[in-house]
Amino acid sequence: MEQNNLEKSAGFLSEIGIVLRRDGYDTSVPDNGLLPILADGLPLCRISETGSVRYRDADIGSLEREDALHEVTQTAETVSEYMKLMDAAPLLKAQGLDETYRLLADFNGVVLAGHSSRLGVQFVTWDWDYERTGVSQGHYMSNHYEAAKKDFAVRSGLVWKQQLFSPEHLTEIYRCVQDTLVHLYNLTYDREKCLGKIQEQITNLVPDLQQRIAQAQPQEESAFTEPTM
Repeated sequence: MEQNNLEKSAGFLSEIGIVLRRDGYDTSVPDNGLLPILADGLPLCRISETGSVRYRDADIGSLEREDALHEVTQTAETVSEYMKLMDAAPLLKAQGLDETYRLLADFNGVVLAGHSSRLGVQFVTWDWDYERTGVSQGHYMSNHYEAAKKDFAVRSGLVWKQQLFSPEHLTEIYRCVQDTLVHLYNLTYDREKCLGKIQEQITNLVPDLQQRIAQAQPQEESAFTEPTM
């Protein structure tokens, strides 16, 4: 049992390291069960084998690093969630699969599966086929767990597709809310508070929100620039 727990801990730290390096962070060798995380070459925090994030106030010190810490914490929660599922999930038994996939969810003829690889856990959704002996129509989501969950929810009918907003739509909603808050438009306190919560929720849903906003502004400026003779 102790050896099994050690393997799970090592698996989690390895996976969170892969994911965070993909997101632009640096990691160093785990020390006493803690994985050091660096942002812009400087220590940011450490992640434990159980997924908790530990940091020193002296290592934060700016809004940018607070945002980085928030992003790392959210990532740790997400990775912890799917690694626990991977550990407990049964094998997906289907004809034609040449790799080992774990069955994470199964509803209304659709499955969500995960496969461990050197690039981290890879996710895919399939339709059951051939009287549930095989799978087809795979949507391969690489290691994007949240995207895979959303795809599964829509394909299986758990969520109506029209209820979901794309990152592009959410970015525009955020910008409209921001414009409303800046100009106030005779808002009541309750409405202003509600709009603030909408912005907060969108920020959590779109990790690269500020980058999207920054990219949209030059495009709009060029669109309104009249050509010179």
